[in-house]
Amino acid sequence: MPSIVNDGTLVRGSIDITINSVVYTLLDYKRPGGKARTERDYTAAGKPRAASHAEDFEEITGTVRMRSDAVAPPKFIVFSYDSKNWYIVDREESGSTAGLKEYAVVIHECISGSVTVT
Repeated sequence: MPSIVNDGTLVRGSIDITINSVVYTLLDYKRPGGKARTERDYTAAGKPRAASHAEDFEEITGTVRMRSDAVAPPKFIVFSYDSKNWYIVDREESGSTAGLKEYAVVIHECISGSVTVT
């Protein structure tokens, strides 16, 4: 059976995202596609009348692992990945190994290509 050998910085199964010229490695990511968004209408008696379904914004979830002296992945800064624009909306820091930090992130599709932070 062949072995898998890595010699370098790539962590098997990861993707790299670049935000503000800093490369972050996203581990154990999930990209389920846009979930269905549903609106329902009912009669006065509470019986179903109609429904409408549309694909919602796409999201990616995962973990960014990095050295503890590196800059945390910023929220609300648009970056490109896989021919789409994205930005981090949620970021939770954790860590259990000296010198390393992990951030659980939720990354949201950016339809317009830019965001306004006020």
